[in-house]
Amino acid sequence: MVARRIQRYLAIGMAAAGLAIATGLELAAPPTGLAQSTTDGFTLFGGLDPELRLGYNIDYNKPRSTRTRLYLQVRAEKLPREALELEIELPESFFEKNGSFDRSRVELREGTWRGGDNIPVSEVVWDEDSLTLEIYPEQPLAPDSSFVIVIDRVRNPNRYGYHMFLLNMLYQGDTQRQLVGAWPLELAAE
Repeated sequence: MVARRIQRYLAIGMAAAGLAIATGLELAAPPTGLAQSTTDGFTLFGGLDPELRLGYNIDYNKPRSTRTRLYLQVRAEKLPREALELEIELPESFFEKNGSFDRSRVELREGTWRGGDNIPVSEVVWDEDSLTLEIYPEQPLAPDSSFVIVIDRVRNPNRYGYHMFLLNMLYQGDTQRQLVGAWPLELAAE
C-alpha cells in the first residue's frame, strides 16, 4: 500500500513536470559526466514526501551500463534505535527494462556521501518473488549513525526512467520492518 502511494506521488510529480514543459518553464536536465548525485532536496509539485526522500549517488549512469554503482545514503536521524535488518524493495520496472545486479556486490559503509569504512555484513539475501534485497549486518547498526548501502556492478535498464527503491528496517525491539524512506533513482540518465 505504501509503495502504491509513493508511486502515485511520483506520477503527480511527473505530471507537474509535463505541465511545466507545456507552459515553457525550464527544468534542470540530469547531470552529465560519469557521476550523478542527489540530496534529500525539496518537492515543488507532488512527488515523494520530503521526510521519506533519501539521498543517493550514482557512478557510470548510462543506459545498459554494467559498471553502474549505486550509493544509497541513510542519514543518522533515520536510525533512532539499533537496526538489525535492512530490506530494499525494488520496482518491477527496473527488471522489465533489463536491469539487474549481483547480490555479492552489495556492501554497507559507515558515514555519508560514498561512505568510509566497511560495516561487516553476515548475509545478503535476494528474494526474486517479492523483489526484495535483505541485508543483515553482523552487529546491529548503532543509533544516530549514518551509513551508505553500496551496490556495485549494477546493469542499468535499457532506457532512462525513475525507479523507486524503498527502504524498510527492523529496529531493535520491533517485530516488523518499518518503512524508512525511498530513493527515487533516476537511472540510465546519460
